[in-house]
Amino acid sequence: MKHILPILFFLPLSILAAPATKTADTNMPKVSTLIPQLLPRNPSAKPPPSAVQKQIEPFFLGVQGGKIDESFKTLVASNPTLSDPAAVPEFVGNIQKGIEVFGPLQGYELYDLKPVGSRVLYITYLSFHPKKPLRWQFVFYSPVGADWKLLNLRFDDTVEQSLIPD
Repeated sequence: MKHILPILFFLPLSILAAPATKTADTNMPKVSTLIPQLLPRNPSAKPPPSAVQKQIEPFFLGVQGGKIDESFKTLVASNPTLSDPAAVPEFVGNIQKGIEVFGPLQGYELYDLKPVGSRVLYITYLSFHPKKPLRWQFVFYSPVGADWKLLNLRFDDTVEQSLIPD
């Protein structure tokens, strides 16, 4: 029994981390959870390169303006493997569910930017909603001789579980 408790501690509910399916018992989506990464205690809010900002800012402004589908498609356009037509509606649907559950996006801010070598950026933003903030994690890559492209995007509602305790 001692071994089960630590594992359960790291499995918070995150309705946005995975595709949702309806259950027969409730109207709440059934989800698979991801173990949240801790938010760094001393984040670096150094702005990302302007080419990356030019991809992220219109995305958030579009979500805030209710143009989730168009904003997501534009964001992933730099990476054809992310813009798989079959995956777009599912991810857009998850963003829409997050907006429905937590309320409209009322703003966003850069929380942390961590370079991984010289060509990969791991960027964390927080978006603000009436009920609680959401965490957005972007990974961008700059191939030799090419522009920055999005490698990965995920978001979740585990901000409070992700804080590093003092």
